[in-house]
This record gives sequence, structure tokens and C-alpha cells, in this order.
Amino acid sequence: MSGFGLGFILYLLVIGFIIYFLISILRFMRAKNHNDILLLKKLDEISNKMDNIEQK
Repeated sequence: MSGFGLGFILYLLVIGFIIYFLISILRFMRAKNHNDILLLKKLDEISNKMDNIEQK
């Protein structure tokens, strides 16, 4: 009987770890996408400033 309880607890721990890992990956990807958008905006600004300098 105690073997069943221990197996069940280990099963729940493994499932909990998998869920935690997936949530961590999703948070990382959301932050990465946000930072990529900011980086692209900054690159556009720099490119526009360089174009303005070259035209002068």
C-alpha cells in the first residue's frame, strides 16, 4: 500500500515539474519576442538616422 502512495507522489512531482518547465519556456519566449520587437524598432531608428546623415 505504501508503494502505491510513493509512486503516486513521484508521478505528481514529475507532472508538476513538466508543467513548471513548460510555463518557464512560455515566459521566456514571450519576453524574447518583446525584446526582439524593441530591438527591431531601435534598428529602424538607427537606420533612419544614418540615412538622414548620408543625405546631408
